[in-house]
Amino acid sequence: MSVFLIAFRNLTREKGRLLITAGGVAFSVILILVLLGLYFGWQTQMTRFLGNIDTDFWVGQKGSRDMSHTVSILPASMELKLKELDGVSSVTPFIGRQASFNIAGKEAHFFLIGMDPNGAIKPYRIIEGKEIPGNSEIIIDQTFAKTEKLTIGDELTINSVKMKVAGISSGGNLLVYSYAFTNANDAKKILDSSQFVNYYLVKTHDKEKAEKAISAAFPNLGIIEKQDFLSNNTKIITETFLPIIGVLLTIAVFIGIAVIGLTIFTATVEKSREFGVLKAIGYKGSQLYAIALIQAVLSGIIGFVVGLALIPLIVKLAEAATSAFIYEVDVPKVLLVLAAVFAMSTIASLIPLKRIISIDPAEVFKA
Repeated sequence: MSVFLIAFRNLTREKGRLLITAGGVAFSVILILVLLGLYFGWQTQMTRFLGNIDTDFWVGQKGSRDMSHTVSILPASMELKLKELDGVSSVTPFIGRQASFNIAGKEAHFFLIGMDPNGAIKPYRIIEGKEIPGNSEIIIDQTFAKTEKLTIGDELTINSVKMKVAGISSGGNLLVYSYAFTNANDAKKILDSSQFVNYYLVKTHDKEKAEKAISAAFPNLGIIEKQDFLSNNTKIITETFLPIIGVLLTIAVFIGIAVIGLTIFTATVEKSREFGVLKAIGYKGSQLYAIALIQAVLSGIIGFVVGLALIPLIVKLAEAATSAFIYEVDVPKVLLVLAAVFAMSTIASLIPLKRIISIDPAEVFKA
């Protein structure tokens, strides 16, 4: 009889034990997939809007580096001077900062951004309503709309300025706040920034020449390449969430190893007589270990399938419970989790190895 068939029979004979093992692995798989989905979902979300902006440089006040931790205030008159520099093809003022206001007696806030007439600054994706807000109109993120129970046509009063919700967008949820968009004139009015901007978005036809020209003409400005600016804005995730998620992922992996390993160990101890018989009739230690390995791997695969099947339901429930739950997992990451399950199962199969190798066939025939 093949070792695979023996392992399969041993595994399926005890339905309760199989259920416990597969359930433990399924729990580990769910936890790993949820944590991976949260991490990559937030990492992608953090740069969706900013990554959608077509620019070569973010030019701001020296020392500024992102939208969350630093402040940049520049004179609006600087735009014309920047346009005249060598290597520069276009300059777009960027106006935006957090705005707080009341909704139904409760404080709410978002990061309000002024859209330019040329369309360089725009929401990541419109899911309902207008793509370009008119006068006294605003586009809000879907997570903000869901949290505050807002729909198209509702009115917000921000810094004494009444704004009508004209559109709802996606890709603008940044955990601690979300992006909202209005036209540049309304943004200046609400944020009281007619004489100032926060950044200049500079497109070039010669990046090296443009950077040198800007540095020479404005030595007190900070010039940040687009990719560096995106990286700076994701640090809020990589510096805070990543270590926590790493710890939880490690715990999930050890849970899987422990559950599979202890179950297989218990099964091995309880079936010492069967292993002894197999050893007595000529099965080698390596073959007996192969049986334990196959049992562990099969348990892992069953648990993986169950966990994967439950993920859509869990994600749906989590998204209904909180708008801050953003989940994104692609096929390569699912395959990575499958590889982790194989690794967990293999490691777990080593736990009863010593017991298997040391089984004495003579014990089988005692009493």
